[in-house]
Amino acid sequence: MTKKVLLLTAFSTLIYLTLVSNKTGPATNGQGNKTGGPGSGGQTCSTAGCHSSGIGTTTGSFEVRKKFQPDSNAVVNSYLPDSLYSVKLIGSHTTLNKFGFQLSALKINDSSNAGTFSNLGPKVQAAIAGGRNLLEHTDTISKAGGGFEISFTWKAPSKFSGQIRFYGIINAVNSDGASTGDKPSNTIMLALAESLNISNTESKKQLNIFPNPVNSVLNLEHKNVENGIYYITVYNAAGQKIASEQITVNANAITHSVNTSQWNTGLYIIRLSHNSKEEVVTVIKQ
Repeated sequence: MTKKVLLLTAFSTLIYLTLVSNKTGPATNGQGNKTGGPGSGGQTCSTAGCHSSGIGTTTGSFEVRKKFQPDSNAVVNSYLPDSLYSVKLIGSHTTLNKFGFQLSALKINDSSNAGTFSNLGPKVQAAIAGGRNLLEHTDTISKAGGGFEISFTWKAPSKFSGQIRFYGIINAVNSDGASTGDKPSNTIMLALAESLNISNTESKKQLNIFPNPVNSVLNLEHKNVENGIYYITVYNAAGQKIASEQITVNANAITHSVNTSQWNTGLYIIRLSHNSKEEVVTVIKQ
């Protein structure tokens, strides 16, 4: 009986220490990558033995803004190599007011680190797990205003890195030291396409899309453009290509319609490219 009690006590202590250690950052305390992205082995804060209750009841998203002129502070869906961006990870839960998190930025082509992090805010620290650079909490972060929010500066990777993706996880906690009652999110993702030639796009030229939000038919208009072959590519919010087509311009203007009736509700990225020039705009499907 004494042996059983000792074993149970030791096991309970191990579980308690594991949970408490995550309070100051899982990777920092040897628990590894919990983002659900490459390098995590599919592990998230919702993995059994961590915080397995209420999966998905905490929601979140990434927001990336330009940190340079022109158009400083504009929300983007693509990046210029070696440029600086302000990134926010925001989230919410209906009842819980304290949060933990972890995130990474990786290249799609080889799952290696994409860019670098700096200007970390309060209770945010850098960590490394499995060769991936991570950001995570140093302590539980209290709700600010309507929810959870952390911000940092991200320097985009060098040329020809290709598409990158942010992976993140947010865990709303009740701070009782146990996993029960905590509500982890699913993996939060945002993909950014690489834009090598934005500077080559004349400022007087602008792709116009309407209506936005769209229900079934999206109209594209562009005046005073070069004649030739243009490519229209559509990506969903996860960075997956869902549609592409080629059009020929003969009258120095684009007037084209895209059928969106089969698209799921959400945010989409429209890329128009011609020779060494491209433009990227976003549309919301209702």
